[in-house]
Amino acid sequence: MSFLVVILIGSVLLSLPICQTASSQATYWDNLFISVSAVCVTGLWTQSIHDSYNLLGQIVMMGLIQTGGLGLMTLISIVYHRLGQRLDIRNQMATGDALNHSELDDLSTFLSRILKYSLVIEGIGALLLTTFFVPRFGLARGLFHSLFTAVSAFCNAGFDLMGNNSLLDYQTAPILNLTIMALIILGGIGFSVWFDISQQFRRFYHEKKRIKFSYFIKHLRPHTKLVLGLTVLLIVLGTLLFLLVEWSNPNTLGPLNPLDKLLVSCFQTVTMRTAGFASVDYSQTHPVSLLIFVLTMFIGGGAGGTAGGLKVTTFALTLMLALKEIRQSKYASFDHHTIPDSTVRKAFAIALMYAALLFTGSALLLTFDPQVPYLHLLFEAISALATVGVSCNLTPSLSMASQGTLMLLMYIGRIGPMTLFLVLLGRKRQKIDIQYAKTNIIIG
Repeated sequence: MSFLVVILIGSVLLSLPICQTASSQATYWDNLFISVSAVCVTGLWTQSIHDSYNLLGQIVMMGLIQTGGLGLMTLISIVYHRLGQRLDIRNQMATGDALNHSELDDLSTFLSRILKYSLVIEGIGALLLTTFFVPRFGLARGLFHSLFTAVSAFCNAGFDLMGNNSLLDYQTAPILNLTIMALIILGGIGFSVWFDISQQFRRFYHEKKRIKFSYFIKHLRPHTKLVLGLTVLLIVLGTLLFLLVEWSNPNTLGPLNPLDKLLVSCFQTVTMRTAGFASVDYSQTHPVSLLIFVLTMFIGGGAGGTAGGLKVTTFALTLMLALKEIRQSKYASFDHHTIPDSTVRKAFAIALMYAALLFTGSALLLTFDPQVPYLHLLFEAISALATVGVSCNLTPSLSMASQGTLMLLMYIGRIGPMTLFLVLLGRKRQKIDIQYAKTNIIIG
């Protein structure tokens, strides 16, 4: 409900004449779509942000992105704690669950650290981006461009103010691409991962002046190791696959030198995790590249952060469950720790729901716009559901029914499919587990 309230307020604010340019063609439907996309930190649009909104409208957009990235419940909880008050236990549990933090005793400290770390990281990112934007747009406009892009990148939103081609015109600018990649990764790995790394750094700084990397890694939590390991693996593997497929494509990597090809490929792999910036034209890529991107978007980033998608840990636990059954093992384990069966089963349920939502969403898009190639519609559907925001130059030309479907997918993707199904199914007053006579079902 908190996300829905922010979306509706944002759509009204963006519709005000004082927020729009004189040449804006945006209707309320467009403003609603863009508000959903901003709050759900996706990046899809039906009308150009650059051409539709003036400075005030862009400030509203940045506020919606920041609120959507951190979550309204998080921000409200921080305000409550600053005022010396506390949310009721139900809302505390909801906020902690959304942030992948189960310990309610130190929730206020955890929330304050999230806000502090977020502002510091966004501020450093904005300062680095000023070296690119200020020389091109002047001091005032360059500073705002830097701040807007830093917030958008850290919140994994994918919006920018540089026109309608995203970063295509600046695909080989090192400082711009590397800074945005760093912000995307820091926002997408999850807040609990930051704090674990930070805690270990402080611990070893006090205990030992010299930190051994292997010893440092050993003391990280298994969750942190799993997120960081899979993040590095997916980025490296995705970069190599994109290089391999698009190396000679004259419309993507073909004209670039090897170093620039590596930069563009790495940027595309990072942004496909959940951010939505683009430095190539996806409509010109090889179909295999789009399929790789669909899988990358499906997996997504880390839990408890600003990333979307299924989440790398959920994907990993789903694979562990499959391997456990294949090997007929009794337990799923990682890093010499046994993972509770309830957690593994929940991961599988989320993955199944996510796949079902993707299939349903893409089927609806195909129903409403049958003239569009299905691969492009699938790409659009997972981009919305995983709150990524990339498109094969398709979103503005889709029917209103398809755009409505995309809004619903973005909303579900941001609040999480498990949250949606729990709300729809409701809670039973009393949970009773009944065991009946056993039977065998043939599988395989």
